[in-house]
Amino acid sequence: MANKYYCLVAGLPDILLGDKKTTYTSLTLLEALKEELAAKDIDMVQALYLPFDHRNLLNLIYKEEKEHDPRGVYTTLELEPLTDKKHLDTLEDVSFPSYMVSFANEVLNAEEAIDKTQAEILLTQKYYAYLRNFNNLFLNQYLDFEVNQKNIFTALNGRKYQIDVEKELIGGGDIVEALAKSRSRDFGLAGELEYIEPMIQLFEESNILDRELKIDQLKWDFIEDATFFNYFTVERIMAFVYKLFMVERWLLLSEEEGRKLFKRLLNELETSYEFPEEYKLSHGKK
Repeated sequence: MANKYYCLVAGLPDILLGDKKTTYTSLTLLEALKEELAAKDIDMVQALYLPFDHRNLLNLIYKEEKEHDPRGVYTTLELEPLTDKKHLDTLEDVSFPSYMVSFANEVLNAEEAIDKTQAEILLTQKYYAYLRNFNNLFLNQYLDFEVNQKNIFTALNGRKYQIDVEKELIGGGDIVEALAKSRSRDFGLAGELEYIEPMIQLFEESNILDRELKIDQLKWDFIEDATFFNYFTVERIMAFVYKLFMVERWLLLSEEEGRKLFKRLLNELETSYEFPEEYKLSHGKK
C-alpha cells in the first residue's frame, strides 16, 4: 500500500511557472523530505536530482571549467573517482547508482573517444532505465513524455537540416522508428501521441526563449494532469519537485542569462549537427 503524506503535501506551497520567488529551494526541500519520506520514497525522489550530477560529472570528465551545481546528490570530491580509470574498480562499496559507474567505464575505457554529446545521450539512456526500475506509474509516464519531447525535437532538427539523427534518438520502439524514418509532418504519430502537434508548433517558434518557456509549460500541464488523482502520495511530491526545478530555472534566467541561454542553445545545435554555413552563429544569423 502506498504511503500517505497528508501533512507534508498539505504544507507544500502553491507555485506557478514564472513565480518571482519561492518559499523553498530544491535543496532545502530535499533536506526536509529526507526527514519525512519512507526509505523507498526518498530514494525515488532523490533520484530526480541526479541529472544535476550528470552535468557535474560530464564537466569533470571533459574538463570544462563550469561551476559545480550544488543541487546534485554528490560533491565534486565524491564524483572525482568516476573520472579516473584507476579508481573505477574500487567503487563497488560507494553509494553511486550502478548506471553511473557503468557509464564512466564505457566512456573512460572506450577504444575510440566518445564526444560529450554522445556521452550525454548515453548517460541519459542509462538514467532513464534506472528510473524505470522504481516501477512507478507517474514516473514512467513523465519519462515517456520527456523522452518523446527530446526525440521529437531531435527528429525535427534532422528534418529541417536534412541530416541523419537516428543515433541521437533516445531509446527504441515504434515511436523512435517513426521519428527516424517517417516523412509525414507528424511522423505518423498523431494517433499515438496527443501532444505531437503542439510540440511541432513549439519547434517552429522563432523566439527560442519563448519556445523554452512554452516547453516547460507543456511539461507543467502534463505533470498536473498525470497527478490529478494523486492527493497525498509520493507522486504529488515528485510532481512538486519537477515543477520547482522549472521555477528555479526561470528565477535564475535574467535578461543577460537569457541571452546566454540563446547562444548556448545555438552552440549546442551547431556542435550536435553539421549545419549549413548560413545558419552558423559565426555568420551572425539566428
